Amino acid sequence: MKQINKLVISIFLIFIALFCTEVIFKTKDKEILETFRNENSSKKQYVYPLGNIVGIKANTDGALVIGFEEKNIEYIGGLKIGDNIISIEGQKINNSEDITNIINKLQRDEVNILFERNNILKKDKIKTKKENNKYKLGLWVRDKISGIGTLTCYNPITNEFYAIGHGICDMDTEKLLNIKEGNIYNASNIEILKKDNNTGQIKAIIDYNNSVGNFYINSNDGIKGNFYNYNYNFDLPLIEIGKRDDIKVGDAYILFQSKEGNIEPYEIKIEKIIKEENNMLIKVVDDKLIDYTGGIVKGMSGAPIIQNNKLIGSLTYVFKHNSKKGYGIFIDEMLKL
Repeated sequence: MKQINKLVISIFLIFIALFCTEVIFKTKDKEILETFRNENSSKKQYVYPLGNIVGIKANTDGALVIGFEEKNIEYIGGLKIGDNIISIEGQKINNSEDITNIINKLQRDEVNILFERNNILKKDKIKTKKENNKYKLGLWVRDKISGIGTLTCYNPITNEFYAIGHGICDMDTEKLLNIKEGNIYNASNIEILKKDNNTGQIKAIIDYNNSVGNFYINSNDGIKGNFYNYNYNFDLPLIEIGKRDDIKVGDAYILFQSKEGNIEPYEIKIEKIIKEENNMLIKVVDDKLIDYTGGIVKGMSGAPIIQNNKLIGSLTYVFKHNSKKGYGIFIDEMLKL
């Protein structure tokens, strides 16, 4: 009987110990999150700086017109390259397959189209084509994009990441794309393809089977989304967000992923601050980065810019004929997304 009582008491004590441990960890997690909230509720704001190279894939909201089979106006109507087709005869268009399916189901010589141009909705009626007993429109559209970019920073309170420092645009029309849903993926086996007198680009193996985050916001100042896993590779500590008035002409550095997969700092010079355009002119001066990439390359957009222990911006564009020079957007402008 005494042995049974001892066993019951032991089990009870173990249960109490486990309960107390759980309470302690929950309290600790709550205190950490509360610290972040207190920091961000004050005038100072903190985020994790990144610099990771990622693969990007996205589906557009609608189908973007990128060209026409012929210049015959009756098969084009009032449509222009860069227009985004929203619906046909009131039926929503999500991709190019929807266009084919809808017009072949309708089997009409003309269809009513709702499209978007410069954020304004317009309507038009255009003729269909019939070839090999199938109906189609006399135009080409795009509904998916893929590429490589760089992550800028991560807000642990909102679980939001910011990236690439400029909008995702169609490569043919240069129009900002309406993104229905986008995903980011880890990149490995980083390789830089250098080009003489031209901008190089990043080549990498992208793990498209495992998305690490998604995004729905695509603006001229970059993209914003959420990580699936709060414990993404945050190799660096929290850093204070710098205001535009904190930015000075002079020394700074960017963070960027090395071919070994590490986030490394590389020296740059801020040559000019252009407040009316919310950006800065920068020059790469680090021999290690010049040897690695040749300067600024395609896919590097989004690399965080650090000055005086503050995150002040994100790399955006490179000069076409001088890859050592480019522009960076102010981080406080980017965080308005």
